[in-house]
Amino acid sequence: MRAFMTAVATGMTALLAVACTNSATDSEVSRPDECVPVTSTDLATADGWLAMITQSPDSVGLYFDDGRGRVVEHRADEQQPLASAVKVVHLAAYARAVSGDELDPDEQIPLLDWERWYVPGTDGGAHPAALERLGVANDGVSATDPDATVRLDDMVTAMIQESDNAVPDYLRYRLGDDAIAGAAAAGGWTDFEVPSLVTSILAVFEPSLGQGDRWETANKWAFDQQFRQRASAELALPSYDEQKMRVAEEFVGGSAAQLNSLYRAIADGGYGDAGDVVLRHLEWQPAPDGVVGLGFKGGSLPGVLTQAFEVRREDGTVGTAVWLIDDIPAESYDAALSGFDHQQELIVDALTSPTELDRIACVV
Repeated sequence: MRAFMTAVATGMTALLAVACTNSATDSEVSRPDECVPVTSTDLATADGWLAMITQSPDSVGLYFDDGRGRVVEHRADEQQPLASAVKVVHLAAYARAVSGDELDPDEQIPLLDWERWYVPGTDGGAHPAALERLGVANDGVSATDPDATVRLDDMVTAMIQESDNAVPDYLRYRLGDDAIAGAAAAGGWTDFEVPSLVTSILAVFEPSLGQGDRWETANKWAFDQQFRQRASAELALPSYDEQKMRVAEEFVGGSAAQLNSLYRAIADGGYGDAGDVVLRHLEWQPAPDGVVGLGFKGGSLPGVLTQAFEVRREDGTVGTAVWLIDDIPAESYDAALSGFDHQQELIVDALTSPTELDRIACVV
């Protein structure tokens, strides 16, 4: 089975990301008086990403809140596929369970219990990369020692850093749907639809597997070896256009405003003690000058690229940004995956410099 997904937050040396608001009521959406025309469509440049907004405005959702009274948004309330950016909700649920003494981050988890939620070959190498980082013996696909264990908290780092797809369904199994949805609601994101990444992934290969009770299907994959073997035999790699269409149908969506609301609650202290646990995981890379912490989680699926960031500045202010893109055509997708670090640099620059935020405001 060939991989069809690439985790945004995996193996890069550049800055990585990766996906109703709580912004101040005096924030205002403003367009600069003077705007410099965007002249490049090259996604290896910041201008190329700005051009994507102007050329495909119906495929982009944006919400930038600099935390200093300014918001820049575009289609911020439109529902779009979130890809792995949705994993911040599972992280938030884990953090609430840890801060409430319901989960022990030092608990040793058998690799079998982690990998039963894993669909091999569909994550761009995220799972084996996580095993390598954690020092777990593996064959390039899965762990080779049936008796191996890993700390629960280390599993969660794999969900954020390598964008491991098995951990979210494991956490759903441990915590339950109410805990996952409640974590979103605590950040102002109501009516969150709890996803199963296992079933969503399977349904991209074989749509019939997405019918019926999707969580029941995920549990069959995890615990019913005969079902797992039978389902695996049915999987076939669709064309890019078919994948893109099925991703839009099968994966949980959200809006830039909803995702931003959760990030702002976490970063500005409104999420309570659990927010500290979330930030410890999100802020795993060094912050730029003038910033106390920089956190992010993004994702990619055929046709989809998502980015979500928070910055906590030395002056106590907090900036948040969400940039969702869907319906990316085949001829642009590889360039987007190759050049997303330039998009991320643009996002961080916009959250740390009013002049750079102007560049985005000029094209929305």
